[in-house]
Amino acid sequence: MTEVAKKENTELVDMSMFEGAASGFEGVDASTFKTPFVKILQSLSPELKKSDPNHIAAAEEGLFCNTASQELYNEINVIVIRVDHSLVVWKPERGGFVGHHPKAKESEIVVRSEGPKKWDAEGNDVNDTVEFFCVNADNPSDIFIMPMSTTAFKYARSFATRIRMLKSNGKAVNVSWAGVWNIKTSEDSNDKGSWFTIGNTPEFVRFITKEEKGGIVLPAIEMATKAETDYNNLDAKSSSSGPMAFEDAIPI
Repeated sequence: MTEVAKKENTELVDMSMFEGAASGFEGVDASTFKTPFVKILQSLSPELKKSDPNHIAAAEEGLFCNTASQELYNEINVIVIRVDHSLVVWKPERGGFVGHHPKAKESEIVVRSEGPKKWDAEGNDVNDTVEFFCVNADNPSDIFIMPMSTTAFKYARSFATRIRMLKSNGKAVNVSWAGVWNIKTSEDSNDKGSWFTIGNTPEFVRFITKEEKGGIVLPAIEMATKAETDYNNLDAKSSSSGPMAFEDAIPI
């Protein structure tokens, strides 16, 4: 993975001074914490606007951005721990997050649809969203959710299908976390403008090792089971909220 920039202090410290004592996190588990998201920056993302509190000096459209650490990347090598197809509900006109539901609840939530667009009984937008729960293969402590909806949804389905079809010696491996995948961004467009998605960039790099399974994957699976998927991590009043929360102001 290529790291571009990091907003917070990057001062080096002697890590040995943190060893041999209680961590301070003994009374919590994965369910206590909100899992960060990784999104793709667009031309109107707040990270690009100098007057916005979320501004990052090195931010550019087309880069990946971790919404918690504010790290920026040109590309990411990931192990996909889990793939979920969810329904994410947003207030109209990008008015903020309403709810998050499994796809199986669609008949209870959606009362009206026109093509890919869906609404609930209160007139809120209901977005089909594929969520990839990932571990950064180059930095295993970096765990995040990469959600894709609206214009990125077709690419998310394609990537999920490739993960599902991964084979070794002609046999399907049948687990999402079998391999490391390299993901970049790709520019897409229609008659209203252009934006960035993952496109068809994901490439299989290699299968994981036994050491990675025990030391990285299994703990991450447990975390994924307990982790809270909370879209309130995003500012409901910024241009990164609403039905296109991870594709700020994409023309659709």
